[in-house]
Amino acid sequence: MRRHVRTRRAAWVVALSFALTVLAAIPASAATPTMTASLTPDSANAGAQTAYSLTVKSNQGSLRSLSLAAPAGFYVGSATSSSGNPQVAGNQTVNVTGLNISGSNTVTVSIAAFPKCTPGSPNTWTLNAAQNGGTAYVPVNFSTTVTQPSACKLVFGSIADQIKNIAGTVQVAAVRANDTVDPTYTDSISLSIENDPGDPTDATLTGGGAIVPANGVATFSASLNVAGTGYTLEACSPKVNNVTTCAPVRGDGLGFISGLFAVYDTKTDCVNGSSCFANASATDQVATQVTVNGQNGKSVKAGVFSVPPSLPGSLGDLSLLDCAGYDEITEVIASFDFNGDGTKTVVNTVSAEQMKEIASQGVSFLQTCFGSSLPFTDRFNHDAVFDPTLGLFVGLLKDCPTNKKNLAAFAPCNVSRQGGGQGTGMITYIAADKDPGGSRH
Repeated sequence: MRRHVRTRRAAWVVALSFALTVLAAIPASAATPTMTASLTPDSANAGAQTAYSLTVKSNQGSLRSLSLAAPAGFYVGSATSSSGNPQVAGNQTVNVTGLNISGSNTVTVSIAAFPKCTPGSPNTWTLNAAQNGGTAYVPVNFSTTVTQPSACKLVFGSIADQIKNIAGTVQVAAVRANDTVDPTYTDSISLSIENDPGDPTDATLTGGGAIVPANGVATFSASLNVAGTGYTLEACSPKVNNVTTCAPVRGDGLGFISGLFAVYDTKTDCVNGSSCFANASATDQVATQVTVNGQNGKSVKAGVFSVPPSLPGSLGDLSLLDCAGYDEITEVIASFDFNGDGTKTVVNTVSAEQMKEIASQGVSFLQTCFGSSLPFTDRFNHDAVFDPTLGLFVGLLKDCPTNKKNLAAFAPCNVSRQGGGQGTGMITYIAADKDPGGSRH
């Protein structure tokens, strides 16, 4: 009996030894193959288009696919590969399928990307790859340092005309060189006045202080306290502007500038239910009433010209606007329409009482004595004369061509003269929509 027991124990020991030997013979690295990879360059200017080169070699087996994820805030525009089928997913990840990379072979992927707008490091790329059957390689990470100078910009959204001292929404986005918003940008953005259509220091901006963007966009509730047409704002952010502190200079034209917009004294309901903007400082010598027609569904802003100032005795007083040998009509109803084609269409209706004074001449003799902040050619093909008292170029308007659909290139010019019914007269002209000049008839 004792001999039988010893025999069974010996067999058990041998079996255990064999099992341990079999387990130890399986390579520990077989489930996690490695690859050798590089990504250049390791630094790039903020927001600038950068050409990256990824090179990958398999250390074990055959590499069949790879995926390179860009750092947060980076925008991947395109990718090409020396082999396989490259694709860009969500402008964030480069995927290459259909590879067969083994031995000493390598695959090179060329990538066009735009770094985020915030300088600094680290910004980590992550490379994953797989063999046949989905066996994954050990992931590889790369770092890119984002440097100055920045190629990013601060871009304004459209700014609607405002009412004096009433806050309006102004949005500014941090965008890369390819005009895409960097949603990770959180450096504060602030506003200031760039162009003041009045005295360079008379207007005050409220609500333009530093704001931290959300998803790359800063939203301000800002207002101005002086009416005028031709305002622009400047946006500044230290990391985009590459400055320690934002200290913009009014009128220097060096920053990120908004489009032109106007600030009006009042907003009232128009005859067709739309909102009209007007200036409370207008005098009867310029217009006695504000009307609007709004035909064809066009957005309409109607009112009297507010810039240059129309206060009697001041620079730009439109009551002083005069063309030699010309009798001005001082009572008109003025309306104007900004129709989106780069011009404003102005219709001035002359009362029947005023028209009776020129009855022997009729509406065909109505002319427009125009004062413009921009040089123009008058009806005699002479350069309009600059009047230093008004601060405007002054002259009679030429007639617009009759066979042109878009008259923006010919502005300012008279479109038509006609009877307006009930013995009234109407003269219509066009001017550049950013020209704050005025007229008399």
